Amino acid sequence: MIHFNELKSNARSMYETFKKVLEYDAAITQAINSVCSPFTHEQVLLAGKAFTSMDEVKDFIRQKLDEEVNVIVEEGTHFSLTDSEGHIDWYRPKRADDRINFRFWKRYRKYLTHIKGWAETSVDKIDTISDEIMEDIEDPTVTNRPFDRRGLVVGYVQSGKTANFMGIINKAIDSGYRIVIVLAGMHENLRQQTQERIDEEVLGIDTNPEEKQKRIGVSTLPGEMYYPIDYFTESNLNPKKNGDFNKKKRWGTPPSIDRPIIFVVKKNKSVLNNLRDYFQNWISIFDEDFTYKKDGANQFNNLPLLIIDDESDQASVNTKASRDREGEELDPTAINNCIRQILNLFRQKIYIGYTATPFANIFIHHDNQHTVLGRDLFPFAFIKTLGAPSNYLGPKEVFGLREGVEEGFPIYREVNDAGQPLIEAGLDNFTFMPIRHQPDYIPTEIPNSLNQALKTFIISSAIRWHRGQEHKHNTMLIHCTRYNSVQSALAELVNNELTVLRNAILSGDVDVLNEMQVLYEIDFIPTSLEMDKEVLNWNDVIPFLSKAVRKIEPKCLIINGDVKDILDYKAKSQTGLSVIAIGGDKLSRGLTLEGLTISYFTRNTSLYDTLMQMGRWFGYRNGFEDLCRIYTTAELFSWYRHISTAFEVLRSEFIEMTRLKLTPKDFGLRVEDHPDLMVTNVMKMRAAETMLLNYQGTLTETTTLPSNEEILKSNYHAAEDFILSLGKSSTKELIGKNVWLDVSVNRIQEFLKNFQTYKGLPAANSVRINQYIEFQKQNEISEFLKWNVVLVSLEKNAKSKLFSFAGREIVLPERKITERRFSNEKLDRYFVQRMHDPVFEFSDYSKTEKKNIDDNHLTNREARSLKPRKNSPLLMIYVLSLADGKPKVAVNFKFQPVGFAISWCASSQAIPISYVINSVYQELEMNEND
Repeated sequence: MIHFNELKSNARSMYETFKKVLEYDAAITQAINSVCSPFTHEQVLLAGKAFTSMDEVKDFIRQKLDEEVNVIVEEGTHFSLTDSEGHIDWYRPKRADDRINFRFWKRYRKYLTHIKGWAETSVDKIDTISDEIMEDIEDPTVTNRPFDRRGLVVGYVQSGKTANFMGIINKAIDSGYRIVIVLAGMHENLRQQTQERIDEEVLGIDTNPEEKQKRIGVSTLPGEMYYPIDYFTESNLNPKKNGDFNKKKRWGTPPSIDRPIIFVVKKNKSVLNNLRDYFQNWISIFDEDFTYKKDGANQFNNLPLLIIDDESDQASVNTKASRDREGEELDPTAINNCIRQILNLFRQKIYIGYTATPFANIFIHHDNQHTVLGRDLFPFAFIKTLGAPSNYLGPKEVFGLREGVEEGFPIYREVNDAGQPLIEAGLDNFTFMPIRHQPDYIPTEIPNSLNQALKTFIISSAIRWHRGQEHKHNTMLIHCTRYNSVQSALAELVNNELTVLRNAILSGDVDVLNEMQVLYEIDFIPTSLEMDKEVLNWNDVIPFLSKAVRKIEPKCLIINGDVKDILDYKAKSQTGLSVIAIGGDKLSRGLTLEGLTISYFTRNTSLYDTLMQMGRWFGYRNGFEDLCRIYTTAELFSWYRHISTAFEVLRSEFIEMTRLKLTPKDFGLRVEDHPDLMVTNVMKMRAAETMLLNYQGTLTETTTLPSNEEILKSNYHAAEDFILSLGKSSTKELIGKNVWLDVSVNRIQEFLKNFQTYKGLPAANSVRINQYIEFQKQNEISEFLKWNVVLVSLEKNAKSKLFSFAGREIVLPERKITERRFSNEKLDRYFVQRMHDPVFEFSDYSKTEKKNIDDNHLTNREARSLKPRKNSPLLMIYVLSLADGKPKVAVNFKFQPVGFAISWCASSQAIPISYVINSVYQELEMNEND
C-alpha cells in the first residue's frame, strides 16, 4: 500500500530530474509513469476517495502537480540576533554524530511532503530554521545542568509560523525535552485549531474523546507508527465542551522522564493556574533525582521544559509598572505572572515566543528582576525573523509601502458608506457601523459597499470553480464591530441579502445578472489583466454562479463567545468549505481563515499591532490572488500602509544589526530610538521610562493637515516668508528647480518654529523635529549644520495652471483627501494618503549623482547614505491643491494648505534625543476607538 501524496511527492522529485533534459509535458508524464508502475489502483490510499483505475490515479497526480510545479516559490531569507552568554554548543555535533534519534521530526517531514504536498525546498527551509533555533537552546540530556533561554521568532501574519514551531516541537521531543506547553492564544477556537495541528503533526492521534483515540496525521503514513505521548488537553468540536486543562486534570498522570507530555492551553488565568497547580502537586512527591531546592522552593530537575508562546505579544507581556511611586515592587499582570511561575518550577527551561507584531516583546524591560518571579520574558537569548516566500500575500503586497517603494496589488476597494463618523461638518449623515458605535446599535440595512462585496464573493467563487478549485476552501470575512449583539444583527441582514442573491441567480433574474456582469467587467477584468491572470468571458462565468451559490453555506457563521458556530474546515477537507464568517475579537488574531478571498473590514483601532493582527487576509492565495479583495475605509488603508512600512523598517533595522552581529538586548535598545516604531499599546512600553528619537536615514512628511483657517493662513505665510528669506535659488544644474543649497540650520529652525503641524503626527512634529535638530547642533554634528531646500512644483506645460507663491510661478501638486478626521465630532484635520512624491527627494542632486543612484538600483532610503544627502538633509516645501469626493473636486481655500517633508541623511554621528513616554501617549492618542 502507498499513500497518494507519497506517490505525488515521488513524482515531483523525479520531475525535477527529468525537466533538465525534457520538455514540461514529457518530463511530468515520464515522472508519473515511473513512480506509478509498481502499483495498482487498489494499493493507492487517499482519504475520501476510491480510485477505479491507475489512469485515474495518474490523472489526479497530474492535476495536482500542474498546480504545484508551475508556481515558482522562492523561500524568504531569515536573519538572527543571538546572545551566546552561558550557552554551550551541542545540537550540530550531536546531529553530525547521529546521536539524536529523529523519529518525530522524520515523521513530520514526511507528513509535510506526502500529506500536505509541500515542495521539498519548503520543507528544507523549515528544517534549516528549526535546526538554527535548536542550536540556540540547550541540550536537555545533560543531567543536573540548569539553563534558562528565552527567544522570539518573528514571522509575517499568516505566513506559516505554526509549521515552524511544529518542527521545533518534534525536534525538541526527539532531542530529549520532556514537558511541552503550547500557549495557544486567548480564545477556545484558536486553542482548538492549534490542538488539531498538534494532533495531526505531533501526536498522530485524534484527542477528541468522541473519536476514541483514532490514529491520524503523522502516524498514518506508510511505514510509520504511533509513538506514545502523554496529553491532557483535547480536540473537541462540541461547542458546549472545552478540551482545555481544568481542575479535574490536576491529579492526572505525573510528568515522566520516560516519555514526553504535551499541553495545548489558552492564555487564561484560571487555566494557567490549574496547570501550575498540576506541576506543584507532583513536585512534592518526586524524589531527589528529579527535584532541586532553590531558595527554599522545589524545582523539577532533569525534566526539561519547552514553552511555545503563540501570539506572544498578546496577554503575555506585562503591562504594569515594575514598582510603585514609593519604590515598592509590584506583581505583573495575571498571564505574565502565571507563565513566569510555571517557568520557575523548572530548573531547565526554554521559552520561545512567536509573533508577527513583535513591538511589544521588544519593549519588555531586559534587566528588571522580580524577587520571586525573576527575569521577565524579554527574548535575551535570540530573536529570529523569518522571511516570507515569494508566493506569500503579505502587508506590502496588499497595501504597499510609503515613499512609493511598493504600491501593492490592485485589490483594495474603498468603503465610504460604512465605518465613518456619524456627523460630518455639523450635518446628520447616515453611515453603516459608524465609528464608536455602542453595543445597542442596531443596523437596519446593509450598505452598497457590503452588497457589492457579497456579489464579488459569489463571482470570485464561480471563477475559482472554473479554475478547478471547487474542492478548495473559500471564505469571506466580515469584521465591522467588536460587539456580539451587533454581529448577530449584522448576520441577519447578510443572510437575508445572500438569500435574495442566491434565489435571483438560481432563477436567472436578468437584472441581478446584469448588475453582476457590470461588476465583473469594471472590476475583475482590469484587475486580472493587471496581475497577468486568466480573464474569462462573462458567458463562461455564468454557469458557475449557480454552482457557487449552492455551495456557499446558507447561513453566515458568527465567530464569537455567544454564538457557538465553528469554522470546521477539517470536516470538509475533501470537498472544501465555502462560507461567510462574521466576527470581532475572535477573528482578530491567530485564527486562520482558509481560502480567504473577500474581506470586508471597517473595525477601527489606532493600535498598529492590533490592526496588523486583524489582517486575516494575509497568507497564501496561489491561483486566485487576483480574485481577492479588501474592502475597507481610506483611513484604515492608509494606516495599514503605514504599519506595513513600519514593519519593513523594523526588519531592515534587524537585518543591519544581524550584519553587525549584535544581540537582542542591543536590538531592543535600537528600536526605541526610531520615530516610526511607536506602534503598540503604550502600557506595553511601560518599562521605557524615556523614549529615544532618531530620524537618521528616514523620510518625514506631514500627511495630516490642520483644517483650522487661522492655522492654514499662519503656515502659508510662514512658508512664503521662509522661501523669500532664502534669496536667489541655486544656479547649479540640478534635477529640480527652485532649489537652495547650503542653507543655515538656523533658518530651518526658524521656519519650523513658525510652522504648526497637526498635534497628532507621530514623527512629523515641528516642535519635536526642532528639538532634535537643536540637540544635534549642541553636539556639533556636522551633517545638520547645512541644509538644502526645494519649493516643490510639478513640471510646467501648456495646460498647467500656475500659482504664484513667494514671487515664483509654480504648479501645485494635487492630493486627494482620503479622510476627513474629526475631534469631538468636529472636523479639525484633513488626511492625505501620501503627501510626498519620492521623485522630489532628488531635487538637489546633479544629473550625474542621480545617474549613479539609478545605475545601482538604489532605493531612496539607500541613497540617503550617499552624497549629497550624506552631508545635507533636504527640506521640501509643498504648497498643495486638495481634492475631495468622487469624481474629485478641488477644495477652495483662502490660503492653500502647506506641508513639508524632510529627507534625513543617514548620519553615523547623529545622537538620539529622549522624551517622556506620557507626553507621547497623549500626543499619539493611542487608544482603541471602540
